[in-house]
Amino acid sequence: MDPSSLSNPQECKVTSLNLVLSVNFEKSQLQGYVEVASQIVKEGAENLILDTNKLEVSHCNDLTSNPINFRLAEEHEVFGKALIITIPEGLRSVGKEFIVRVHYNTTVESNALQWLNKEQTAGKLHPYLFSQCQAIHARSLVPCQDSPSNKVKYQAEIAVPKPLTALMSALSTGKTESTDSSVFTFTQEIPIPTYLIAIVVGDLESRVIGPRSKVWSEPSMVAAAEYEFANTEKFIAVGEDLLTPYVWGRYDILLLPPSFPYGGMENPLLTFVTPTLLAGDRSLEGVVAHEIAHSWCGNLVTNKYWSEFFLNEGFTVFVERKILGRLYGEEMFDFEAMNGLKHLHDDVDLFTGKHQEALTALIPNLNGIDPDDAFSSVPYEKGFNLLCYLQSLVGVADFEAWLKSYISKFSYQSIVATQMKDYFIEYFTEKGKSEEIKVVNWVDWFNKPGMPIDQVVFVSPAAKVAQDLAEITWIKEQGSNATKDDIKSFKTQQIILFLDTLIHSTTDKPLSIDVLEKMDSLYSFTDVVNSEYKFRWQTLCLHSGLKRIEPKVVEFLISQGRMKFVRPLYRELNKVNPQLAKSTFIKYRSQYHIIASKMVAKDLGL
Repeated sequence: MDPSSLSNPQECKVTSLNLVLSVNFEKSQLQGYVEVASQIVKEGAENLILDTNKLEVSHCNDLTSNPINFRLAEEHEVFGKALIITIPEGLRSVGKEFIVRVHYNTTVESNALQWLNKEQTAGKLHPYLFSQCQAIHARSLVPCQDSPSNKVKYQAEIAVPKPLTALMSALSTGKTESTDSSVFTFTQEIPIPTYLIAIVVGDLESRVIGPRSKVWSEPSMVAAAEYEFANTEKFIAVGEDLLTPYVWGRYDILLLPPSFPYGGMENPLLTFVTPTLLAGDRSLEGVVAHEIAHSWCGNLVTNKYWSEFFLNEGFTVFVERKILGRLYGEEMFDFEAMNGLKHLHDDVDLFTGKHQEALTALIPNLNGIDPDDAFSSVPYEKGFNLLCYLQSLVGVADFEAWLKSYISKFSYQSIVATQMKDYFIEYFTEKGKSEEIKVVNWVDWFNKPGMPIDQVVFVSPAAKVAQDLAEITWIKEQGSNATKDDIKSFKTQQIILFLDTLIHSTTDKPLSIDVLEKMDSLYSFTDVVNSEYKFRWQTLCLHSGLKRIEPKVVEFLISQGRMKFVRPLYRELNKVNPQLAKSTFIKYRSQYHIIASKMVAKDLGL
């Protein structure tokens, strides 16, 4: 049983959804019905139970319009309301199909959806709608069994006002037009967990960026996106070489408005990405490599429960870094691993400081907990480090062969960590490596909070140069021997590591304002475009009490809504100027995505 869902796939399992919806921008609602096809898996099952959250359900009927009894259970503050639908008596035998049409509409409180008025878009001419269903928000888009343990096919018919375009995480199958609206149809024939259902409606234009890829965005941003994501096909090809053939057909990218709360979201056929990736030099394209890696890790082989999120994210980070290593040199793998360890350290410290150290276990207990509240780099980086450790025991070539075999074996399934562990042991025992792998302490890897046990040592000369510049030139020597040329030949990842090292190594003894001013005069960090640099530089300045950075921080906070940036920056600003942090958030709260807004409000104690 999935503790994050109120539904009952163990009795009556949903197999497909058919959404027939109209997009109403005046009311900020999706209106219509969903046809839910299910199969009885427990003899005598009386009810089909679906998850809903902040939806209004008007009635249920069968395909010949006969009414079907239903009721909504009491609301759970995290998980919403169970929609309990009575299965007709003649359909309660194992293997029987039960199809019900649920008529409903979303509400302004539906967490999955963000409605932007035209002023909040780049073009300022038309409104915009986008969804974000991970982790447990699909239930506020459509009544469903909202658990990654259950995969469904889906079709959709979406009516939108002209001249807007609708896209989904499914294959577009047509468009019909009437006087003032267009109806777009979609089909997703590969079963997916409900968190991968996605919709966007807006003034959208596309450019071809590869043989199976387009980039979509508002017209004013499409050229920048076309340039930034030009390497997409290379990433897919390396992923196929490393793993198995790409089964989804198309791989398109949607560049969203700035309020999108994540770096990217791996919706099948249509990855959503943040405009904070538009650095102008492709230096932040690694996020696309990450989302492409999800085409196998997460979208094909899926964590059965959110407590085992590392099966999605740890594997994806590992594959992402393998892709980058193959394209840009093997040292890139270790370099990114070193960077990731710093972020993991920060999050372990953060959760420990909040007396939530239990959430730093690789498989935390999420009973009664909103998975969003447990979100951190732990499943990403600690999961990645487990895979690096396993690779160190059996060798790179054999581990990569196992990884390919693992994806083949578990594709189209939702699995738990013990299945991954058992298959690893079985595979390498057959390969004659049982001695090498018997040292793995699986219990502690999975359950012990804190930093990874049996940490692999990563080696990167390029990383050492960046770390030495931070630790020797600036922390030890206070910048007395620094010059403008120090970072001239640095790659983006080196500058990020340099700034991360400064932040990490000066937590207890911040750099003086004079040292920061000297650094800025040499490296011009205050005025950078790159969002990753900006975020770290502003964090460093807030630590040291550099007052002149505060207006720049506010400017950055209100220009985008990516949680990776806004949550830590609001926390840091709140430490040095709580009034400014709270007043800024309260004033601009409505422009953030509802997920980001909820998390920042918690961070600020509002």
